[in-house]
Amino acid sequence: MDNTNRQLVERLFAPLRATFSPPRPDGSIILSLLDKADATAYSRVLSASQLNDPQAFAQSLEDIRLELAVRSGNIPAEMRKALKEQDSVLSYHNA
Repeated sequence: MDNTNRQLVERLFAPLRATFSPPRPDGSIILSLLDKADATAYSRVLSASQLNDPQAFAQSLEDIRLELAVRSGNIPAEMRKALKEQDSVLSYHNA
């Protein structure tokens, strides 16, 4: 993984600390995000094709951000709106 992508990942997921495994035989790597206690908060395998295609790499990072947001209960507003429009989320507010 080149230095620019490493810096992007580190900035994007701060305050979590990003670590990268050495490349595996198939060219993939493991991206791990560590908390303040150095416990793994999240990890994902990024394939060689994701690493070599800037759009696929960016989409992978966005997917990770969304998953972390969902896990922490901070679903982005546009996602909540889309879910409500699809009737996937019921509104419990009295009209």
